[in-house]
Amino acid sequence: MLVQQGDLVVPVSASGVFVEKQKKLLAAPAAGTVEEIRVAPGAMVKKGEVVFRLSNARLTEQAQAARVALEKASLDLKEAVLSEKIEAMAQSSRQKELERQLAIEAHERDALRPLMERGIISKLDMARADAKVGGLRSQISEQTDRVALAQDLGASRIAIKEEALKQARDGLTLAQQKVDELKVASTVDGPVQDVFVEPGQSVAPGEKLALVSSSNDLIAALKIPQANAPAIAYGNRATLYVQGKAVRGTVVRIDPKVRDDAVQVDVAPDEALPFGVRAAESLSGDIEGAPTSEAIYVERADDILPFKEHDLYLLSGNELRRHRVQFGAISGKYVEIRSGARPGDRFATGLDQALYNKAMLTVAD
Repeated sequence: MLVQQGDLVVPVSASGVFVEKQKKLLAAPAAGTVEEIRVAPGAMVKKGEVVFRLSNARLTEQAQAARVALEKASLDLKEAVLSEKIEAMAQSSRQKELERQLAIEAHERDALRPLMERGIISKLDMARADAKVGGLRSQISEQTDRVALAQDLGASRIAIKEEALKQARDGLTLAQQKVDELKVASTVDGPVQDVFVEPGQSVAPGEKLALVSSSNDLIAALKIPQANAPAIAYGNRATLYVQGKAVRGTVVRIDPKVRDDAVQVDVAPDEALPFGVRAAESLSGDIEGAPTSEAIYVERADDILPFKEHDLYLLSGNELRRHRVQFGAISGKYVEIRSGARPGDRFATGLDQALYNKAMLTVAD
């Protein structure tokens, strides 16, 4: 096989752990006492699952007071509706009574008119009858206005009571919501990493209760030597090795800082991870680097392992001399040579195993 030099994508080997892309801090929604802790660190929880139960006597009393206020507002509205109906009936009855009286007086007046024309009754009596009819008509007109005013006032009173009922209902909803929030639920699916409180402990609003990580969104935090960092770029492909399986991924972040001569590279899996993979689980990986024209490589033989030394026979003239070669990473059908060979060297492969015990072989013409 011929040793070559040129463009070769040499994977950068890395190792690291899975970390959560998303962590959620559960905090106390209000001051209270921790009544119940339903999970322990390491337990898996579902989104919406209640993790803590707090108690707060003041919030409970406020909710009870809001219920009483709602009941009173409901009764006040019923009373206002009933009063409006009673008032409307009274005003309507009064108008009907005036209209009945008007009909009687108008009928009697009309009956007096022929008598006045024949001189049986005086014009003064006729004028009194006309005045009584006119007075009743005026009262009916005023009563009509009273009916309309009573309707407007009744509608206004009902509207005020309805608004009071709405406010009381909203007040109860808010008060009950605050009580319900004392049951603190997880906002993600995943393991509980830490619990910061104990039963019976008093907590202030916003105080930390627990830290829950999302198990549905893990990324691989891999470390590579600082010297290899320039070859890695955002979007490069990678292969993760976890639980004996290979999972393809993509570089999503490169830490700009160097720590202990290493750089952290975050790789997001593009495929589903094996079942049961959790945060902090160890893994290894290969990250595709940028092609380098300085790479020295050969086609890979079946017995050549990456990052291992291997004895090969170097062809020199008509002699084969046993030579130790240090191999590096595998790239497709090629394997990188770290040391022990130069471009243009030729090595013999496929020799009988017994021949490898000899330091030199002669090639027949």
